[in-house]
Amino acid sequence: MKKHLSAIILFSLISIQSFGQGSISYYTPTHYYGLFSQETTSARSAGMGRTAITMDGIDNAFYNPAAIGLTKAKISTHFNYAHGGQVRINSHYPFAGVTYRVNDRLNLGLSSFRWTDRNPIWTTQIAGRDFSVDKREQTMFSVNAAYEVIDGLYVGASGLYLYEEGIPGSITSRDFIFNLGAIYEKEVDWIKVEKMQNQKIRGAASLVNAGMKNRTEQTYEDLLNYRSMLILLHLGASYHFSVPLSNNLVQGKGFFDQNSKQMDVGVHLQFRDELPGKDPLNTQGYNSSFGVGTETWFFNTIALRMGYYFEKRPKDIRPEGGAWVTTDVKGFTWGYGARLPLHQWTEGQFPFNAEVNLVTGRILGEVRKDYAHRPPIGENNFLFSIGVNLQWVK
Repeated sequence: MKKHLSAIILFSLISIQSFGQGSISYYTPTHYYGLFSQETTSARSAGMGRTAITMDGIDNAFYNPAAIGLTKAKISTHFNYAHGGQVRINSHYPFAGVTYRVNDRLNLGLSSFRWTDRNPIWTTQIAGRDFSVDKREQTMFSVNAAYEVIDGLYVGASGLYLYEEGIPGSITSRDFIFNLGAIYEKEVDWIKVEKMQNQKIRGAASLVNAGMKNRTEQTYEDLLNYRSMLILLHLGASYHFSVPLSNNLVQGKGFFDQNSKQMDVGVHLQFRDELPGKDPLNTQGYNSSFGVGTETWFFNTIALRMGYYFEKRPKDIRPEGGAWVTTDVKGFTWGYGARLPLHQWTEGQFPFNAEVNLVTGRILGEVRKDYAHRPPIGENNFLFSIGVNLQWVK
C-alpha cells in the first residue's frame, strides 16, 4: 500500500512541476485505439516495419482488401495472436480469418478481430464521466472480396462492422465502414545480374474508411459523446527476387523443401497518412508514418525478417497548455517464420500445409522517457505475436 501511495504522490508532484496546471495526455487518435493499434493482425508484417499493404493474405486485408487476391490456395485460414503495450499494458489481440477462392479471378474472405484490455489501469470515459471497469473490448467483423481485373491487377473491397464494449455488458459504440484497395504485380528484369532471378515489383494503395466518415457516437445510458473515426490512406511498393543457393546445404534434411534451391527476397515500403475527412472532430492532431521491411526465405522453409518504422505524431506541447507524455514512434523490428509441409510429412493425412510466423522482441516505444509515468505505464516493453497460416492442398 505504501509503495503504491508513494508512486501516486511522486507522479503527481512531477506532473505539477513539469507542466503546471496543464493537462497530461496520452496520444489517443480514436477511441477505437485497440483495433487501430497496428500491432495486431499479422505477425509477419509486424516484423517488417509494419509494412502490410503489399503482402498477401487475409491477415493483411484490414489494411488492403486486395491482399487476399494474391492468395492462390483454394482455402486458406489464418490465426494470429498478439500481446503487448506500453500504455494499455494488458492488451490482447486475437484474430482469425479464412479465404475461399471461387475461381481464377475471384477470392472471398471473412475475418474476426478483437482487442481485449483485461484488468485495465484506465477508466472508461464517456461524456466527461469516468467508469471503473475490469475489462474493455473492441471487436471487428469483416467481409472481403478481391478480383483480378487484368493479369497482375487486383482490386479489393471490404465491409467492416466495429463495436466497442467500453463497459462490460454494454455496447458503447457501433459503426460500419468500408475499405478499398488495389495491388499491381509485374515481372521485371531491372537488375542485369545472372543470379538475380524471378524479379517482380508490386505497387499498392488503399483507403481505410473510404466513406470518409470521421465522426462517431459513444453512448451509455443517457450519456452521449462524439468521437473521431480514423481515415487512413496507404501507399506502398515492393521488389522481389531470388538468388540460387547450393542445395547441398540441406540435402537429405527432411525439414527443408528439397525442391527449392534458392533464397527468395522481398523489400517492402509503405507510407500511411491520416486524412481529416469531411467532418473533422480530431482534437489531438493527425499523424503519418513510414515503414520499410525485408523478408528472406531460405529454401522456401525458414524466413528471417527485419524492418524500420517511424510514425510522426502531433507536437509535444498543446496550445492550451499541458503536454503529451507520449511521443513519435520509431525503431527497428524483426521476426522469423517457417513453412511446414504437413501434407507431405503425413502422406496426405493432413489436407493442408502450414506457415508459422513469430515476433518476440522489444515493442516500439511510445512513452516519453523524460517524464515519470505512473506505474505500470511504460514498464511492458515486450511484444509477443504469433501467426499460423493453413493453406489447404487441392
